[in-house]
Amino acid sequence: MNKLELDQKERLKKLLESLEGSQGEDWKEVISNNRDEFERIKREIKEKQKDLANFVKKKSARLINDEDFESKTQRIQQELYDLESKILKLRIIGKK
Repeated sequence: MNKLELDQKERLKKLLESLEGSQGEDWKEVISNNRDEFERIKREIKEKQKDLANFVKKKSARLINDEDFESKTQRIQQELYDLESKILKLRIIGKK
């Protein structure tokens, strides 16, 4: 895995950990009120992380070329960013 992918994976992992054990009753209420959506997003994030790891393995094994790797990993990283944004929006909504 390259540094960008490791940083992205670590950032998302820390985000999930902090959200799961998040401080404040407001956030717990937001999670409770949006449990299905929150769980769906978490599952999607984990799947995208697995996809990203699989592409890294394929590239290391030379099963995909650099161009395909870059294209696919950029797409997955954008999807991860979008999912992360959804979680943050849930949090912002909960603070209103």
